[in-house]
Amino acid sequence: MNICDTYWQKNGLIYTPQNETSWWKTHGMAPAAYMYDQHTIRIFQGCWDEHGISRIGYVDVSADNPRQILGKSMDPVIDIGDPGCFDDNGVFPGHVYSINNKVYLYYTGFQKLDKIPFSNFSGLAISVDGGNTFHRVSKAPIMDRADEGLYTRAGISVIVKDDIFRACYSVGSDWAYVAGKKRPVYEVNYIESSNGIDFGKNGRCIVQCNRTVEHGLGRPQIIIIDDVYYVFYTRRLNDYKYHMGVSRSCDLIKWERIDEWLSTITYGSPSEFDSEMVYFPCVVNTGAKIFLFYSGNRYGGNGFGFATLIK
Repeated sequence: MNICDTYWQKNGLIYTPQNETSWWKTHGMAPAAYMYDQHTIRIFQGCWDEHGISRIGYVDVSADNPRQILGKSMDPVIDIGDPGCFDDNGVFPGHVYSINNKVYLYYTGFQKLDKIPFSNFSGLAISVDGGNTFHRVSKAPIMDRADEGLYTRAGISVIVKDDIFRACYSVGSDWAYVAGKKRPVYEVNYIESSNGIDFGKNGRCIVQCNRTVEHGLGRPQIIIIDDVYYVFYTRRLNDYKYHMGVSRSCDLIKWERIDEWLSTITYGSPSEFDSEMVYFPCVVNTGAKIFLFYSGNRYGGNGFGFATLIK
């Protein structure tokens, strides 16, 4: 695929949660989508309660037309963790991947701290019934604190090739003052695992944060399109605006930033859900079309929408 011959067409809002349940009052945060069946895309997301605590639920949409909502979860598929655990103050999806009749849902856990605002580490829940119910593999993070990421090792996404789980994730050990608050600084690393559960403590940086314009590259999403690897990510800019970026590689070693490929997914008009923020990209290839789902303003408080790759 020659990206010069392609562009992303914005298609608008899909869904805005509207105070429908006690556990899901607001937000369609961090959409993580996969093909539930040949007709349905299941989109997991962070669902906020009245206190701003996120749990993971989902919305099902048509694979032909994601504007058509087919259903949604009545209960969270992943609740917050036990008191004192890494995910006791909220969870949101990182990436979902189906393999060997199991669905792996990688998620990020929030924990409030004293001397720094919070930490983010990665958990995993697995479904054996096609993605309807999930069970944590551990109450502890599967990717915990390490020297490469003292405060953030989260946002895992995976693809499996040659029986190896090839994973990207965000790492951070620094903070920046942006818009008067301490914000985490993180970059994108790559690591491999034999089973998708056990990861080492040292990955390899593949996309560096350009501190002159941005302070974070968040929740990377790895995917193969036409035999080329792509990693999509959120860009936290130094003017406190949020946008998206993407890098590509033919060998998982040398990576090229091509953020301009997403330049057509711009902020919407003042009345639209994404007038100030386009955030948390997630790309799904249905076989017929390639969609990019993303959150809008207020970290998804105004809902989530999508774009379509036009070739």
